[in-house]
Amino acid sequence: MAIRKLAWPMIAVVAIAGGAYFGTVWAPWSGTAVHADAAVETAKPTPPVQPEASATVAELSRAFRTVHNAIKDAVVNIDTTRKMPVATKGHTQLPDDIRKMLPPGFEFNAPDEDTPSLPGGSPRTHSQLYGTGSGVIVSGDGYILTNNHVVEGADGIVVRLDDGRELNAKVVGRDPKSDLAVVKVEAEHLTYAKLGDSDALDVGDWVLAFGSPFGFDQTMTQGIISAKGRSQVHIIGSNNPNLRGLTYENFLQTDAAINPGNSGGPLVNLKGEVVGINTAIASRTGAYNGIGFSIPSNDAKYIMDSLIKNGKVVRGYMGVGILDVHDTQGRTIAKELGYTERNGVIIQEVKPDSPGGKGGLKLEDIITSINGKPVQDIQQLRNEVARTAPGSNIALTVFREGKAVDVAFPVGTQPDIAGPVASGASEKPAVEPSNFNDLGITVAEQNKSLVITEVDPNGLAAEFGLTKGDVLRGIQGRSVKTLDDLKAVINKNKSNNLRLSVRGADGSDRLIVIEKDKE
Repeated sequence: MAIRKLAWPMIAVVAIAGGAYFGTVWAPWSGTAVHADAAVETAKPTPPVQPEASATVAELSRAFRTVHNAIKDAVVNIDTTRKMPVATKGHTQLPDDIRKMLPPGFEFNAPDEDTPSLPGGSPRTHSQLYGTGSGVIVSGDGYILTNNHVVEGADGIVVRLDDGRELNAKVVGRDPKSDLAVVKVEAEHLTYAKLGDSDALDVGDWVLAFGSPFGFDQTMTQGIISAKGRSQVHIIGSNNPNLRGLTYENFLQTDAAINPGNSGGPLVNLKGEVVGINTAIASRTGAYNGIGFSIPSNDAKYIMDSLIKNGKVVRGYMGVGILDVHDTQGRTIAKELGYTERNGVIIQEVKPDSPGGKGGLKLEDIITSINGKPVQDIQQLRNEVARTAPGSNIALTVFREGKAVDVAFPVGTQPDIAGPVASGASEKPAVEPSNFNDLGITVAEQNKSLVITEVDPNGLAAEFGLTKGDVLRGIQGRSVKTLDDLKAVINKNKSNNLRLSVRGADGSDRLIVIEKDKE
């Protein structure tokens, strides 16, 4: 990659009249001339900073240096290669998913039209895509933690150590749902890092980020923990729609500088312990903007152990759609249900054949505790369920119809990808569609379901997120399958709000409360 040189303006020093002026300095504040000797006699240096005034900062700098020296030999650069197909005229066909992941300033070695063949005239069928990332050695026998997106699809992986050694690595296991991976090298005299307790971190704690930003090995940056438990980042699911609803995001947020190439490198506390794996940044430029995200070490350790033992991560699964009570929509639904607490998770959808459905969970239940621990939000609940071995029981307390109800059942095994759910929107209506003009929708019976076939863009339904193709599965807590069911429930409803259970055309399930008296 070419490096563009900066063009600095030329600075010229010009003697205007002659030597007499070189012995005189003009003092513009007084308008008088001062001889050079006098200027020297009256000049003074900046006052020295007393050691005690900067002692605390000096100690912090010393701590940073100590951590760097302790951890650097365990931090590695990871270079990957991936074969790419070449089309006519030698152009490389770069898949859209890879093209989107390439950070600004990075290139791949696509052959141009002038070099369509390899030496000897053999047709060129592949080119190489180069990638770079980071990792951290976490065991004496060569296991390395990194990100899944660093090594996914790689045909070759080379790990470069701080002492200059370059080692071929193999993938032990990958977990796309958390964006973690474990690779392994075979070598002697390795230095490995200790995994710390990420749960012990507090907002404001100092942390250091290590890695190879833009390919610059052994870079260290400093910052603090800016926030914990960031779960609505939508990094993984946005890049892989098949994983939406199955991904695990529980990030530490930090202002330590993280850039492309830092992915997979460690986030370290001042004890020299790895407390996170740097994964992503929030940026409008593709580079550091002050918001970085790291996977907590406690999550990484659980996933790493599973990958080493099984080659994959097996997670528990309830199979229900859920929503945080403290979300805007969640608060409205909770109020409708008579629930006044701010913590908890609302059941949006229950599939009859799911572990949760078979175990007794119902639509509009609000989960308040799991295994005796209060449920704060979705991320906590999903992590607890995921870490439960399939077939093992979980004990839940739910708020149902104004009372606390205990529910217990064995969890299932989470599927590898989210299965598509047919909405039936393309089926020919068995009954003529009915208009619900006060809501701004037209509904038809299709494939034993109620499907929204038209949505008025200026109506209430559109305002609250209903779209064409959505399937109405319940209203006011009652199942509806026919237009007569729907009309009966609406006619009996005395509330100004309508509480709908909806399945989207993409298979997502959600509860929506339409406020009918909303201006």
